[in-house]
Amino acid sequence: MRWLLLPFLLFPQSVELINENSQLDFIKPLGLREKRYLLRAKRWRKHTLTWQLQTQNLLDADVFIVRNTLHRAFNEWSTVSSVDFREIPPGVIAKEEVDIEVAFEKGEHSDGFPFDGQDGVVAHAFYPRDGRLHFDAEERWSLNSPEGVNLFQTAVHEIGHLLGLEHSMDVRAAMFAAKRPYDPTFTLGDDDVRAIRSLFPKRMGGIVEDDGIISTDNEVSTTTVATTTRSEVKTGNKKNTF
Repeated sequence: MRWLLLPFLLFPQSVELINENSQLDFIKPLGLREKRYLLRAKRWRKHTLTWQLQTQNLLDADVFIVRNTLHRAFNEWSTVSSVDFREIPPGVIAKEEVDIEVAFEKGEHSDGFPFDGQDGVVAHAFYPRDGRLHFDAEERWSLNSPEGVNLFQTAVHEIGHLLGLEHSMDVRAAMFAAKRPYDPTFTLGDDDVRAIRSLFPKRMGGIVEDDGIISTDNEVSTTTVATTTRSEVKTGNKKNTF
């Protein structure tokens, strides 16, 4: 048996346990051999997306660590493309609807895809332009440890789905369709970069250029990357090693 991240068409991406011999015909590359990613037809209509962490099921002392981990994860995608992310701090009421809402949830949480407790489905994200990203609060989350479920790696993968990416067949890609073990050097692969640039072409001298796409959007926002040290975080009654 092995863990695979299964695409659910119009439904969120989540982790399921399937048989090693299951057919994976639904994962097919597009175009040339080196292009192994898949894209959703529906896309975001802007290059700057807002996000906000909902802090229920998190201790106050844990919010800082989680927010900075999310900044790092969002930064993986914004560094290599023209998509930018702007955080709306927890509890702040935004003037406009927030694009991406991140939360740690338990069991049934009103989106039709209940979590199943520790060691089952660990997270799911909805495709554009829904913007919901949920982590299972009952998992044992970690950062700088091979134990538990790595929050940073999981967040990078799920943000890819939020942006419109499906799974990649490239085993080196962050969007590869398998739950990966802890990797202290984890970052986007070349296939991830090609995929996100097909949706959000890299800015060249302030102009977005790629495949004839040009944008005059001048609204640019950067994410803050913070180095975190090993500490412990509790979600609900579960202790998480960060």
